This record gives sequence, C-alpha cells and structure tokens, in this order.
Amino acid sequence: AQIWERSGRAKEDRASIVADLVALRRVTLSEARELLRHAELFASRAIREAAREGVLSRQHLNIIDKTLAEAPEADRDRVEAALLDDAPNFEGKKFQTIANRILLLLDQDGTAPDDRELVHPKREFYSTSRKDGSVVFRGRIDSETGAKLAALMSPLAKPKSGKDPRTTAEREGDAFAEIELASTSDDLPEEGGERPHLALTMSFEDFVEMKKPAAVEGEGLMNPESVLRIACDSKVMRVVLGAGNEIMNIGRSSRTIPNAIRMALIHRDRGCAFPGCGTRPRQCHGHHVEHWAKGGETSADNLVLLCGFHHRVIHHGHWKVAMVNGRPVFTHEWMKAG
Repeated sequence: AQIWERSGRAKEDRASIVADLVALRRVTLSEARELLRHAELFASRAIREAAREGVLSRQHLNIIDKTLAEAPEADRDRVEAALLDDAPNFEGKKFQTIANRILLLLDQDGTAPDDRELVHPKREFYSTSRKDGSVVFRGRIDSETGAKLAALMSPLAKPKSGKDPRTTAEREGDAFAEIELASTSDDLPEEGGERPHLALTMSFEDFVEMKKPAAVEGEGLMNPESVLRIACDSKVMRVVLGAGNEIMNIGRSSRTIPNAIRMALIHRDRGCAFPGCGTRPRQCHGHHVEHWAKGGETSADNLVLLCGFHHRVIHHGHWKVAMVNGRPVFTHEWMKAG
C-alpha cells in the first residue's frame, strides 16, 4: 500500500508493481493484481483499522473492492461504512448478499431489468453422449431457475442415513436424475416440514409498489418484475413482525389459484391460451390479467393459463392480455399503435 501511495499511480506503475510482486513474492499474475487492488483499498483509514483488528479476510476485501467500484462515487463512503459494520458478523455468500442489497437500495427506482433478458433469460445446455450411453453435460441457467433447481434438489440430495457412502457430487447427481419423476409425485420428500418451494421475502408495501428486490431464501436477491410474475400462481403467507423483527403473527397460507378454479381454466383454455401455443395444462401457470397485488380477483374471469415462456412474454414483453366476454384476448403494442 505504501509503495502504491508513493508511485505516480499510472498504468505503468501498476504494471511495474505487479511484475515485482510476481518475481519477489512468487505469486501468480492474478494474485499479484489482487494484492495491488487490496493495497489501493488501504488508502482508507477505516479499512486499515479494520484490517489491523483482523476483521477483514481476503474474501471481504474482494467483495468490498467490487462493491465500491460499482457504487456511485458520491455514495462510496456510506457504502464502505455499511460494509465494514457488517464485516465482523458476515462473510462469504452472506456478505456478498449484503453488498448486493446495498447497491440495489442505493437505486431503488433504478434501471429496470432489460425486458429482453426477462423474456429470454440466458440459458445454455450442451451435452455429449459417451460410448457407454452415459451423458456428459455443461451449461448455465439464470438466477431464478437456479434458485428453483436448488429448492427442488435439496431434499432429494440429502444423505439417506448417517452411513450414506455417496459423495456430495454423487448424491446431487442422483437427485438430478430423480427430479423429473419427483416433481410430479405426491411423495416428493419434505424439507423443514414443507414440500420443496422457492421462498421470496419482501414487505407487503414493497410487493404492491414493486420497487425493491425480494430476498430469495439461500440464493440472494430477485428483481421485483420477476417476483410479480412468480406471484401470479403461488402461495402467499402473511407474517406480522414486531419492532425488533420478531414474529408476532403468521397469517393463513393460501394458494392464490385454488384447484377448483384451475380446473375451470383447464376446461376453458385447454392449455396455454397464447395464440398458436399448444403447451399442455400441467405445464402452465395461472396468470392474473389484473394482478392480485393491484386488486385483481382470483377468479376465472381474471385468470388465463400461460406456459412459462409466454408468461414471461406477457409480463416483460410487448404483448398484453385482456378478458373479453369471458375469454382471453391477446394484443401486441403495434396493434394498438395501428
């Protein structure tokens, strides 16, 4: 840190210090660059003091460095102070979640997620068959799908007993193989007394205004636009908290779309109601035409079956749906413009 402070802090100085670190400390190039980024953070007296007290780990410093770089310049002192307050009590993924929340709260009304990304989330899957018939695959899925996958796999991947000989990777591989059968079975294992679910937490006011993100149990944060879509056909539980955030009252958990209404929708729509889509009813969500959070009723006159893709299109794309004479009618923005 002292060497960096005494340098001209130019691009050439950075390259020279990194090269010296590689040669003298016998570290890799990436490790040397990381050390220099940490050294730059030590220009802050508060960070130096926290480091002297043994509060900050390498991971803490990496998260602080990345968060400060993304924060608006005018707010960086406040962001740094907030992170240092939480550093003694949190680390790893929890500390990263706190950092993400701080950035989001700085810009509550900020840039909405790109509609194109919400309609077409980045998902990739590559697979190769081996001679013995086994399949090797790799890929990526968006954060929302990842959270759902984790919630479904978690109870299936638990050890069968204290003497379960399988490794973690083997247990998760077996869980992945069971997902398709388990997802349609009434015997899907429970976890914590409940069937697998994706828990999203936010205040009712935030849910109605759709400005702040929701906390995803064990998986970080989710943008309010996706929360609104997921809430179309889900369970909603009211929890009343006291002044110290202690639970004072838990309201009745109820399914937004009861089975009787879902059966009526299946009889009427026969599957995804979007023009030209033939997705089966069991693969469809129930979409509130006028959303429940905005006062819409949970009735067949305000609901329509949509597959996952077209549900995204209606919420985040340029298509809209309205009920006309008890039937869903779909329109595109260019139709209204015409």
